[in-house]
Amino acid sequence: MKKPLFKNNRGFTLVEVLASITILAIVMLTVGSILANNAGVTKKADDSLSALQIATGILRAYQKKNFNEVQQMANTTQQADIQSVLGLDSAAEISGYKAYVSVSLPADSSLSDRLLLVKVKVDSGNHLKPVEVKGYVKR
Repeated sequence: MKKPLFKNNRGFTLVEVLASITILAIVMLTVGSILANNAGVTKKADDSLSALQIATGILRAYQKKNFNEVQQMANTTQQADIQSVLGLDSAAEISGYKAYVSVSLPADSSLSDRLLLVKVKVDSGNHLKPVEVKGYVKR
């Protein structure tokens, strides 16, 4: 004859139930904390990536412009209208971003008649470090 695994068939005691609920709560809080932290990191990464895409798009738009047109902006910094520069229909997704474009002559003066240095800085407004890209506009 087999011996029963449990001698007491009355179920779990109150202490056992409370201990298991406490352990489950600790595990759930830990998992919830990790998920919440990951959501914040993902949001920051998404904002940085969006700012980088905006900055790259603005730089490419300036590189497509006529050299003489960009040369007139040399040694200036201007706030760019992201929506019009990138040709976007709606500004809803970019409303929190601000872009600044600086045009300057290259450090080597012999190249100044052929190249212009363009720096685009995009601030996402979320207390993150602004994203900056650099490139040249060539004649």
